[in-house]
Amino acid sequence: MTEKNRPSPNNAGSRPGQPSARPRTPAASAARVTIDPVRVLRQHIIGILVSVIIGAGLGTGSYFVLLRWFPKYSSEIYFEVRPGLKDATEIGTRTSLFGDDVDRVAHTQTKLIRQRDVIEQAILDPSVRNTIWLQTDFIDPSSGQPQVALAADELEEDLWTPVYRDSNLFSLAWSAANPADVPKVLNAIAKVYTQKIKQLDERQFSDNENLFEDQLRNTRHALQDLRDEIQGFIVAKGITTLDDPRYSQTATEVENLTTSLTEAMNDLTSSESQYMQTAAKLEGTIEPTAEDVLEADQDPSIYNQIQLLESLRAEERSLRERFHAGSKPVQQIQSSINGTEQQIEAKRNELLKRNLNARLKTWSSEITRLKSLIERIESDLEEKDERLRNLASDASLFESFVAQRSLLEKQRDEQLNLMNSVSLMKLRADAGRVRQVGAAKFPRDVSFPQPEVIIPAGVVVCLGLYVMYIFLRALTDQRVHTPSDLLVIPGTRLLGVIPDTDEDPTMPDSAELIHKEHPDSVMAESYRQAWNAIWRSMSRQGHTSLMFASGMPGSGTTTVLSNLALSAAASGLNIAIVDGNFRKPRLASVFGIEDEQAGLGDLLSGNQTIDDVVQKVDGVSIIGAGSPSSRVYEKFNDPMLSSLMADLRNRYDCVLVDAAPAVAAGDAVVLANRVESVALVVRAGQEARGLISRMIGQFSDTQAELMGVILNRPRQTAGGYFKKNYRLMAKYTEIEE
Repeated sequence: MTEKNRPSPNNAGSRPGQPSARPRTPAASAARVTIDPVRVLRQHIIGILVSVIIGAGLGTGSYFVLLRWFPKYSSEIYFEVRPGLKDATEIGTRTSLFGDDVDRVAHTQTKLIRQRDVIEQAILDPSVRNTIWLQTDFIDPSSGQPQVALAADELEEDLWTPVYRDSNLFSLAWSAANPADVPKVLNAIAKVYTQKIKQLDERQFSDNENLFEDQLRNTRHALQDLRDEIQGFIVAKGITTLDDPRYSQTATEVENLTTSLTEAMNDLTSSESQYMQTAAKLEGTIEPTAEDVLEADQDPSIYNQIQLLESLRAEERSLRERFHAGSKPVQQIQSSINGTEQQIEAKRNELLKRNLNARLKTWSSEITRLKSLIERIESDLEEKDERLRNLASDASLFESFVAQRSLLEKQRDEQLNLMNSVSLMKLRADAGRVRQVGAAKFPRDVSFPQPEVIIPAGVVVCLGLYVMYIFLRALTDQRVHTPSDLLVIPGTRLLGVIPDTDEDPTMPDSAELIHKEHPDSVMAESYRQAWNAIWRSMSRQGHTSLMFASGMPGSGTTTVLSNLALSAAASGLNIAIVDGNFRKPRLASVFGIEDEQAGLGDLLSGNQTIDDVVQKVDGVSIIGAGSPSSRVYEKFNDPMLSSLMADLRNRYDCVLVDAAPAVAAGDAVVLANRVESVALVVRAGQEARGLISRMIGQFSDTQAELMGVILNRPRQTAGGYFKKNYRLMAKYTEIEE
């Protein structure tokens, strides 16, 4: 076969005998596993529906089993939180309670109703002792007596006391297997509870009565002692009333003097404050007030300068209208204004100091006058007070006696009213804060199980377990199933996706040579698209040799290579394919040629030439693995292979090499040093991400450039992007036909 000129970047100059080494970036480890929840759910939609059906069946079965063997009948007793009485003489109770008050009282009562002593006393009630619940589970077989402690333990766990929001109600509820037992137990507990709160109320009333009686007794004794003391004081002092004329006249004089003293001291305080403020202004501790400044500005010596300043400012505004801000007239007038303002400020400060000094002298004189007046008033007041003291002493003591007597009489009357109120409230039935609304009713329907709860619960449990299972499997499954699984591996580029035959809407029989046998199929179109992407990348890099490798046996490398070769030949390329799999050669037999015929092994042994071993089928030049005796793996390290590949690259537009799986043999890594580029074929659902990442790392250390990955036979891409493309391809082909 003669050498051809090709429209390829490699036409310029001769090719080297062996590809040159390229710098490689070490492949990173596989990225964190990511999943698409929607895709996972859509892939398992049938399983989800089945789990829902199974869950509904299990829920229904559980409902009937529970209904037959473990039914529960429930009832409850309602209690009302009442406002109570504010006063014993009220006709009715208070109309309402605040929500927080109701909630606090209700929760307090639910604690009381669940107390151990209440439950144990209820268990000892004759009606409870005859219940099937107690007779079946809590009767001591040796003594025949009820096991109160064990029964109380169960009731403490099973009783519930809900508080109903937006109402004054709370309840006591319980459920049992025998419907007749439920009202008996609840009514017994309610009976003991109501008796207990009644006893607590009566005890509180009794304690209050005893307290009030002791207080009343003490008040009466104190009142009698005070009356005796008042009687002796009247006889000894001769005072029978507070209206003594001597006392009133002297008291009036003292009151007038006290008023005058208070006014004088207030004036003194005010004058001292004014004096201190004036002194502080002079010292500069505080600033003069606006009134001080206004007073200074009213002085004729400064008033004329202020008028001058206003006229200068008016002239400045006039000049600014005629001249710009930097002109000489404007600057001169501004200088005059600044000078005038400084003169005014200096004069104002001088006047302020003068006025403040005058005011300071005035306040000093006033302070001296007021101090003298206060001394005179205090002297007069002391004289009057001495005369009043003797009269006031007796009057004050008598007044104290009268006030104490009035206070004790008032306390006595209040204590009598309290005792009457306690006695009346003790007799009133509506004085309690809690009342029982009604008795527990006989339950007619089962409370457990409920079909609207059990059946959905079965569905939720089964569905939840199944969804948990599929997501755990998706998270732990390291195998590649979809293109998105490949894209999370660092250094991976997707060259193409080849669907499974079951995913092809045209339903081909076999994937081998499908490009030839079913050219209008979706798989054939997928091979065309993959080859176009591969050839574009190779042309950009100037490559004409490409090795296909896989990680595991059965990845479909031979099938992918043969169909890509047919696609390349159909596009007009002079294509050659070489079977480099000495372990299990199969490339030649795909095209109907015996795998034992002379091929690559014979070329490496030097027994044959390229023209002797090449066979052309459907436009593809095929070089098989060679005769069995010539398939020596070590020959891949022979420099003759590099020379052979260079010769093939000169003869053909593109050379494709099939290699053994990397897990089964290391031939692929050796062959990668004899070609220019490598493509990985990954079988969906078979090869793990770690294996692919390791292969990328291995090929990155070779002289060949890793072009990317071809994903072969992905399944169950339900509703996905590629699935839609497959359908669109098939539909478009039907329209063309």
